[in-house]
Amino acid sequence: MTKVIITLKDEDQYFIETAMKAGRYVTESEAIADALSELRAREELHQARFAELRAKIMVGIEELERGDCAEWNVEEVKSEGRALLASRQAKK
Repeated sequence: MTKVIITLKDEDQYFIETAMKAGRYVTESEAIADALSELRAREELHQARFAELRAKIMVGIEELERGDCAEWNVEEVKSEGRALLASRQAKK
């Protein structure tokens, strides 16, 4: 195991010390290891979401290249949305 010196902000040091006093961790190293584990999990989730988004974009590009798309007009979409909203509000 490699020994590393980490400099923490005072409030982070206090947070770790408080967690240790509460019994969540025995050592500062345990607290840092837990934090790194959480960071890894968050990064993995971020990468998975990014890959999913990239895959959806590729599907869209492939559909466009095949011509599997329809033209649309922003003003028509707005108009339809406003009409739908007005009809829902009229029912209230």
